[in-house]
Amino acid sequence: MPDDTTAWIRNLAQQVVPDDLSEADLEEDLRDYGLDSVRLMDVLTALREQGHPVELEELAGEPTLARLVAVVSRATA
Repeated sequence: MPDDTTAWIRNLAQQVVPDDLSEADLEEDLRDYGLDSVRLMDVLTALREQGHPVELEELAGEPTLARLVAVVSRATA
């Protein structure tokens, strides 16, 4: 995973998730940090606004930073 993509995704998620993600492991479930369905939609909207065509189904079952990075990386490849 490119470090710049990981940092960008962490920053994007931090704008939506109420708890601090600075120390969150990439594999940790973001629901443990306050991500709920409304906030997940906010993340998807932000990704789409940045040109990343990500679908809810790609993230709903595994809402982690690592999954977000993988989906964004795949969508832009």
